[in-house]
Amino acid sequence: MERQDLSGPVGDHAVDDAFHSLPDGEASMRTSQLGDRVRVHYAKKFEDGSVLSSRAKGHAPLEVIVGTNHPRLPGLGSELVGLAEGKSVTVRVPAERAYGMPDPTRIRRVDRARFPADENLTPGNRIRMRLSKGRTRPVRVLEIHGRVVVVDVNHPRSGQSVEMEVELIAVIAPKPGAAHRTA
Repeated sequence: MERQDLSGPVGDHAVDDAFHSLPDGEASMRTSQLGDRVRVHYAKKFEDGSVLSSRAKGHAPLEVIVGTNHPRLPGLGSELVGLAEGKSVTVRVPAERAYGMPDPTRIRRVDRARFPADENLTPGNRIRMRLSKGRTRPVRVLEIHGRVVVVDVNHPRSGQSVEMEVELIAVIAPKPGAAHRTA
């Protein structure tokens, strides 16, 4: 049986050292591999001091594929490779890899008719703007000039780095044909 030491730093992240015990007292865990479907809980801490957690409102763990980015966990990529069930990893993601840097070309001038008539538009507020085919998009109002509204359609977290603590809850479905290591 091949063993991996997951108790110390691994790449750009660090892994905690909790182990599950088998009946014979031998510590063993299945580790995640590229392509595995896994369930994770996470907490994201942003530069502005705000924190988002998947556990805060009792949400079920998020399902992700190891080695691919997920919109809720930008920059996570392959950081879960080699992580065992029940372990956590802390990942620091720079703004460029998280939600991107603010892009000045994403400042738009739109008609006031794209917002509900009874909505009091105030610079700085986030509001949903109507798009084609009944869809909407969240935007931040920058300026109002009569019937013209200047909005920012950048992601609200653009320009902010994020620190994510991600706990691997379970490996749901290993990548087909993958032999999983135990730690």
